[in-house]
Amino acid sequence: MSAAWDFSTCRAGSCYGLESELHTQEGRSAVGALQGFAPGAVACLQDGGGLVNNLRVWENLILPAWYHESAAMADLELRVAAALDAVAVPEGERLSLMAALPASLSRSQCRVLALVRALVQAPAWLVVEVEWLAWLQGAANIHCKEAFGVLTQSRPLLLLGVGAMLHAEPLPIIAETKESDAVAER
Repeated sequence: MSAAWDFSTCRAGSCYGLESELHTQEGRSAVGALQGFAPGAVACLQDGGGLVNNLRVWENLILPAWYHESAAMADLELRVAAALDAVAVPEGERLSLMAALPASLSRSQCRVLALVRALVQAPAWLVVEVEWLAWLQGAANIHCKEAFGVLTQSRPLLLLGVGAMLHAEPLPIIAETKESDAVAER
């Protein structure tokens, strides 16, 4: 008998988990299924930030919202500025930061920018790796912690990685019906 995750029963403000890492087959399958359930509405907060190295930071921040929403550039600029304000990126650093390539940034900067990207995207779901959450609970600035808290209040969170179930409830599963099982046995 096969099983599938039941994303439709998940509640905003709740944290669901899988002990699998994002790079494992189960982790990729769960995120793929979630993206199928909520196309264009899933933001990922990965340990290293998950930024595309050959794109400037500005492009990394706007690409998901621009691609999935076809949002106007002026709207995206306002959303990026608001997100940078939310995580307290100093005004004087923004221009050089937006022009930078991710490879030139620290891991912490990439994590902050992944959060900015999620704020700009305003997703229906948030996928977070355990290591990213550990950084948030430890070294991240208070503004990042507050912005993350606001994000998680209004959408479900899927936590992936070793130790996820210490912070989360199991991701609901739909069991195949007896009729489906009978067809599969034939």
